[in-house]
Amino acid sequence: MKVILTKDVSGTGRAGDVREVADGYARNFLLPRHLAQPARATAEAQIKAQRDRQRHRVEAELADARATATKLEATVVEITARAGESGKLYGAVVNIDVAEAIESQLGVVLDRRKIEFEPAHEVGEHQAVAKLTSEVEARIQIRVVAA
Repeated sequence: MKVILTKDVSGTGRAGDVREVADGYARNFLLPRHLAQPARATAEAQIKAQRDRQRHRVEAELADARATATKLEATVVEITARAGESGKLYGAVVNIDVAEAIESQLGVVLDRRKIEFEPAHEVGEHQAVAKLTSEVEARIQIRVVAA
């Protein structure tokens, strides 16, 4: 029986694949669990449309990530922290501080876990890397100044 997989099935294929499987496997396992649907012309057209929508969404997200990366790389984010006379900070500036500063200064919301930043213990220039997607990352200039 020819089926179109609606979800990934281990050993059979990925969602959207058209596969020839045994009749019993299709009737007793794949179809009752909604893991596949019989391959008909309308179903194939529906899967093709779904793939096109997915591709357009991924392309739009990638374009948005590239625009955000350009915006982040073009500016210097300034963080104010308490420091002693010698420039040593009372504590450290960490990635959550960087995320909050980016949100307040640039209006870009980033998850702190996607920002790679070695904690800063001194006043001065530092650099962070924000992983926006698997393909796009932005290098952000950070300036820590004494309060």
